[in-house]
Amino acid sequence: MDSRITSLSILILEDHPFQRMVAEQTVSGLNVGRLLTAESSEEALKFLQNRGAVDIVICDLDMPGMDGILFIRHLAEQKLSKGVIVLSAMDASLVRIVEDMALAHGLMVLGHMPKPMSRTRLRELLEFYFSEQAENQACPVTSRELIFDEEELEKAIDDNQFVLYYQPKVLLKSGRMISVEALTRWHHPEAGVISPVHFIPMMESSGLIAPMTTKMIDLALDQIRIWREQERNIAVGINLSAAILTNTDLPDMLIGKMRDLSIPPELLNLEITESSLIQNAALSLETLARLKLHGFSLSIDDFGTGYSSMQQLNRIPFSELKIDRSFVSNACNDKTHKAIVEANISLAHKLNMQTVAEGVETLESWQLLNELNCDQAQGYFIAKPMPADEIPQWEQEWLARQPITPPKPCI
Repeated sequence: MDSRITSLSILILEDHPFQRMVAEQTVSGLNVGRLLTAESSEEALKFLQNRGAVDIVICDLDMPGMDGILFIRHLAEQKLSKGVIVLSAMDASLVRIVEDMALAHGLMVLGHMPKPMSRTRLRELLEFYFSEQAENQACPVTSRELIFDEEELEKAIDDNQFVLYYQPKVLLKSGRMISVEALTRWHHPEAGVISPVHFIPMMESSGLIAPMTTKMIDLALDQIRIWREQERNIAVGINLSAAILTNTDLPDMLIGKMRDLSIPPELLNLEITESSLIQNAALSLETLARLKLHGFSLSIDDFGTGYSSMQQLNRIPFSELKIDRSFVSNACNDKTHKAIVEANISLAHKLNMQTVAEGVETLESWQLLNELNCDQAQGYFIAKPMPADEIPQWEQEWLARQPITPPKPCI
């Protein structure tokens, strides 16, 4: 019996008696610890207000009275659930809008399911929930209110409290790790390990993002140097914020660091989100052009989530395209998402770019991406972010799982 599932609390909101019965039987068959059902949004809100929040709400959309869309807003505003699964036979485009709305309200959107509910699909979505919880536990939010002032952040930089965790990126054809993404974590002396979401905005607004990024680059380069001493050329991807891109001294700084350590520039992969390119385009383009001129790899991150994707691809010589997890995670169950992933892979290859799928959480996603000729994959199915000294043990265990047995086709 899976102790993770037995600790879960789930509420099913479905107005149709037969569909509600099927959903209840499907969920209860997994031995969920606490299961509630409601036939209306009003009843569901009363349940949650009186009995306390749940881990996951499985929610229909088209209901009399308060519809599921309005219910999800109340759910988020009153913090009555951590995650939500949309259970609907409605048009896929409408479901995607609702999922985006729920994300904007701060809910963890696990995905959607058609009716009647499938136990296999439910297990997939629960695995995604557990992987997200594992990430949160790796960067726990304590009872302390996570608001930091500029002085505290500056001291943390000076005291080397910021460290790098590395998430492997592997070739889909062989499973071999060829690069990693470096992700910043704050080892706070009181609050524990803190995720970037709690400190990056303040870093950017205060101007501290530049010195912090410089230190993270130094850590990444030192790790590349260690791997090269072990005769391994493992590239490291590091994220650059909009504030860093406008610093036209960045190329000269990086060129000097690489030269001093005798590290080829192509082993530092600079990941840039679409949104960061909107701010002060002239300076950002100058910085990127010089970095590319001197051999650095440029990666466009979270592709497809911004507002000017094609324009950015047209004017910036990226060498890698990272397909956002919001498309990857649902590609096996959503034909539109699958089409978007397939189109991104085809476009990138025609532009001589490597493709990396983010958020690969299941064996089915891995196989689908392989069939679509994606180059690399990254996500919890492969590995969580980890300190560098944990990578050898992970790599040994991961390679022992190869070759991966292909599952049944997705869609």
